[in-house]
Amino acid sequence: MIISYNSTDRTQITEHFNVSEFRCKCGGNHDTKLDNELIRKLEELYKALDCSKIIVNSGYRCTAHDKNVGGNGSGQHTKGTAADIVCYDKTGKKISSKKVCCAAQYIGFGGIANIDSTYTATHVDVRTGVKWYGDETVTTAYSVTDDFYKYYKLEKSDVYGKEKRSINVSVIVDGVIYSGELKKE
Repeated sequence: MIISYNSTDRTQITEHFNVSEFRCKCGGNHDTKLDNELIRKLEELYKALDCSKIIVNSGYRCTAHDKNVGGNGSGQHTKGTAADIVCYDKTGKKISSKKVCCAAQYIGFGGIANIDSTYTATHVDVRTGVKWYGDETVTTAYSVTDDFYKYYKLEKSDVYGKEKRSINVSVIVDGVIYSGELKKE
């Protein structure tokens, strides 16, 4: 669901994100549109990569600003469904967008791309239908892959670390309790 926020709104919408971070960079006095699904998935990405922070370089864009930065004026940013981000680990070091792209794919973002030659900035969006998995150092016209893990030659342990990621679960089937670990692969 897309919500419109006043241009001066500073609502803390999740633990790690404030609506002001997504405000259009044009400086205009227009509303900021934000899709709840984008914010939910950014929060999930934050936790999956164990970030210390995620900086939103570009969130919502008005049509004019989108065109001024090379967009077509009707892309994902203008709908409130996209963000260009830089993720930081617990030591304050930037996390490679190669890893961010892989984690974003796992989480289920519809549009994902590395957007700079230093591999530090990443585009994510929650488009539906056709996915776009890009690398803007190569092209902006089409997807470069259908699997970032293969494209960047990374294993899940390269992205999430060597530690085992699992949660303990209990399930009751026909009155019998079964317990065990549910592993994230």
